[in-house]
This record gives sequence, C-alpha cells and structure tokens, in this order.
Amino acid sequence: MSVNCDRVRSHSWWKNVVEYGAWEGPGGARVGPPTPEAIDGIAKLFNTTADQVAVMVAADWYGVETDTHLSARMLSLTPVLDSLDEEDAELVETLARRLAR
Repeated sequence: MSVNCDRVRSHSWWKNVVEYGAWEGPGGARVGPPTPEAIDGIAKLFNTTADQVAVMVAADWYGVETDTHLSARMLSLTPVLDSLDEEDAELVETLARRLAR
C-alpha cells in the first residue's frame, strides 16, 4: 500500500491502520491520521478523489460524518460518475435502471 500511494505513508503506518484501525495502535497507542499532504497519494491508492479521502479521514479519525445518507457503494462511484460526459452518464443511468428491475 505504501508503494501504491507514492509512499506518502509508511508500510508500518498502513499495517497499523489495517490491523488496529484509527484508534487502537500497538500497545494502545493511537494511529495518527494522515497529514493533508498525504491525501492525494491515498486518493491515488484508492482510485478516488482527494475530497473522498478527506471525508473518510474525517469519519474514521474524528467521528465527523457528512450529512449525506449515501451508501459506501454510491460514495465510491461518485467520482467516477462525475467524470463522465453527459452522453455516457445517461448510458450508465439507463443501464443501472434496467439492471435494478
């Protein structure tokens, strides 16, 4: 994970986050949140936007939730859908509505 985020966070930091989460590090020590400078690299790793990573950090480390009531699936698709031109977005919407029947 460290390599795929351009090493904005160390291997040990990722290991601690995966194994212990944001609040329960080794020996009870807290795993610190990523710095603002690390956000772009983490967004690259997760193939999402820096804004989405900032929302995740706010929720996981600070308990601040957005006012949206969207599913995790929808939140992960938002940057992809927003990047589409209108014609492609209409095609995706048509396909999604057809599959949802």
